[in-house]
Amino acid sequence: MDRDSLDINGLSKSFVKNSVIISHAGVDQSFSVYQHALTSHFSRSPLVWKINNKPFPHRLTFPLKFVPYEEKLCFGPQITPTEIMKIAFLHIFNINVTSADDYRQNVRHNVSDWFAKLNSKSDVQWIIVINTNRAKDRKTKSAIMEKIKTDFAKFSSRLFELPDTSDQTAFVSFVQGIQGFLFQHLTLVMEIWDKSLKTQYEKKKQHTWDVYAYFSSMTEYGRVFWSFGAIEYAMSIFDDMEKLLHEFVLRSGDAESPKWLVQLLNIRIEDRPSLLANFGIQRIQKKESHYLGMRNYLLCQQIIMSIHLYQQKMKSNDAAPSLRSDCAVGIMQRSLITIESVKEFNNLLNNKRDIPMTCCWTWWTVSESLSICKLLCDVSHLNVAPVILARLHLARFDALFILAKQLKLNPEDRNELSEWLKIKPISFESKILNSAIETTEQMCTEMEKAHDVCVNSLAHANRHRFVFNITNQLFVFLRSVKAKCPIQKLAISKSILKTMPIQESIAQMLKSLCSELMDSESISDEMMISLLFFISQCELGKDQKINGKLLEKCEKKAKEDGTPVDLSSISINESDDHFFSVKIENFEAVQNTDSILEIRSIVTSNLGFSLENVKIELHFSGDPSSSIAQESNLSVLSLQHERKENICRLVSELKLKNLSSQLSNDVTSPLKLIIQSELYSLNPGENQIIFRTDITKIGCFILEKVRISTSSLEYSTCNVITRRPPALYCIATPHSVTVVNDTQHFFAGVMQKLEIDVEAKCDIPRETPLEIEPSTPNFKFLDDGNNWVDNLKMTLEPFKSNEKRRINVKVWLKIDSSICESAAVQKRSVSLTTR
Repeated sequence: MDRDSLDINGLSKSFVKNSVIISHAGVDQSFSVYQHALTSHFSRSPLVWKINNKPFPHRLTFPLKFVPYEEKLCFGPQITPTEIMKIAFLHIFNINVTSADDYRQNVRHNVSDWFAKLNSKSDVQWIIVINTNRAKDRKTKSAIMEKIKTDFAKFSSRLFELPDTSDQTAFVSFVQGIQGFLFQHLTLVMEIWDKSLKTQYEKKKQHTWDVYAYFSSMTEYGRVFWSFGAIEYAMSIFDDMEKLLHEFVLRSGDAESPKWLVQLLNIRIEDRPSLLANFGIQRIQKKESHYLGMRNYLLCQQIIMSIHLYQQKMKSNDAAPSLRSDCAVGIMQRSLITIESVKEFNNLLNNKRDIPMTCCWTWWTVSESLSICKLLCDVSHLNVAPVILARLHLARFDALFILAKQLKLNPEDRNELSEWLKIKPISFESKILNSAIETTEQMCTEMEKAHDVCVNSLAHANRHRFVFNITNQLFVFLRSVKAKCPIQKLAISKSILKTMPIQESIAQMLKSLCSELMDSESISDEMMISLLFFISQCELGKDQKINGKLLEKCEKKAKEDGTPVDLSSISINESDDHFFSVKIENFEAVQNTDSILEIRSIVTSNLGFSLENVKIELHFSGDPSSSIAQESNLSVLSLQHERKENICRLVSELKLKNLSSQLSNDVTSPLKLIIQSELYSLNPGENQIIFRTDITKIGCFILEKVRISTSSLEYSTCNVITRRPPALYCIATPHSVTVVNDTQHFFAGVMQKLEIDVEAKCDIPRETPLEIEPSTPNFKFLDDGNNWVDNLKMTLEPFKSNEKRRINVKVWLKIDSSICESAAVQKRSVSLTTR
């Protein structure tokens, strides 16, 4: 069978059923009519077979075959289980005479000889069919029957008068009689066969066990039930054989592993097994009983059984709409299991000799199995099939890749493999492989074709991680033979990188895969930054070259966009809290205006490389619905500050959600407080950082986030560890400035002394400016340089809480024209302003 003539009916007909042989002796031309009727009845009417008084789980049909009697068709103790189907289930002797005398003179000695031969055998089923239609009258018919019954008095149940074709009742009785004898023989042979198989199975751990004999007997046993219409039962027998072989392979490394398993390696693969070439093979030959040959034979039989089962169900009225697709998926699954099993056999038993031939077999087995599936439906559009289809194409690419490496290491194997590929029948795939192993250029071409098909199927099945792996294998091989790598085949995207684990081995693969890509302009800067950052994270920043290239790309993009690159936007992982963690130590939560706040913290960097010229900002927010606690769902109450009443309240979060949209996000807003610290370098690991700031705002603030930024990178995190809620309460306690002699009269032209009391209501840790300005003109103040000035500015030393100081200021009221005109004393006042 070749690819062009491949069709479902042709595959179905490649299985040759085991017939139920019925031998016939004697002469009766009219019995031939009943042969056709019996053949039609037993092939179309499913029968219930009882074994050990229990009905067999599957109904059986018997494909009858009538042959002339021969002594070798008789059952006997010398018959082996594999020869059972070559023996007649039933022997029939036909008698057609006109009278009792005719029987006695012409037929009796023949039937006696026939009976004597059968009687010498054991467990032989036989019947005698008597046709009395040539007798003249009923009396003559009765005489004929009486004479024959007298001769076979002990076997009256085996004597049947051939019924008239119009007598349906008599024909049914005749059929039931034959059916009973057929079942008796079937029960007998199956008991013998079961016992033989059980005996062989119990010897499977012996070193001298003949695996071929058991395999041949087991598969023939399954084919018998397959021939009788019990396809599902036959399929289970083949599956059990498949599992048994695989189980032995898995245990080949055990100390008690039988030697016969290793001896399978001694059977060389001299034939060229394939699906299309082996569909017509009914029984495997001993020279083909290597592991690959047995698994290929099982797969062929399983595929044909699947098609038979599909055709059988299609004839029923309750056929499922998905019957075609189910059959195709089943064939793909069995093909994949077989391919992986053969590969595992070579690996576990270190079978390096057969690897090239196994790779070639895998190559065309995938192609041939998919060609069969396409006869049923388009498997690429099924829900389940894409994954299996992708794995099949992956196995096909791996086979070609391993073959290419093997031939590169052992060029001397090319000639032997080429001769093996020329074994007839030569298929289309064998021709392609033969040309591929002859020239490296052709091998590269075939690998690229297999790669493209595999990539498309993997992408369709959302197996993006494997895409990088096989592309890397392709590039490694192409580089090893100094061929140009097709960079356009490398599709890098965040969705693909997200499927890959953060491991150093992944980084090595990506660096090897993308070495040409990193030096080209065929990828966007944003994707390149994500790729470099992912590689750096996989290696924990060990590769300084990758880190330098990453920072260089980020610097370039930051200049183009006018804003630093956000680490969250280039991160591959959905959760990026692991980049930085911030631990805030306890600090004084209640602060006064003009006081200095100091916060100590530990910033842990997990980037793996250092950042230079870093600015770290603590963002406090007066928005009661925005805080780290609320982002983490750690609190159910939020702190709200009422500015008018200057009080704080604990308010349910649910009541505050509607207010969030009304609050300002402006940095200069009174609801925002930012404390920052600048570092020359933020190194991997823990970094001790101290934040200091002057308190200039009034309100209640909750730590909202921590922002870490450089000229090219920025990152905001809520991953902050605190031992208590990071809340800051900034209150205003106004200081007191009082003019002691505010009732004193000032005289023009006279220097007088002004006494001022300054009282600090809280600590003022720094120098504070004090400015005195008059409310009316003509006042002059004497400064430290003994100069008269219009307003006086002075600097006060730091204050402690509740400290009170008196300041003496010299003041002079100028004499103006208004005073000269009036002798009255003019009163003047002075106002004080502190800043």
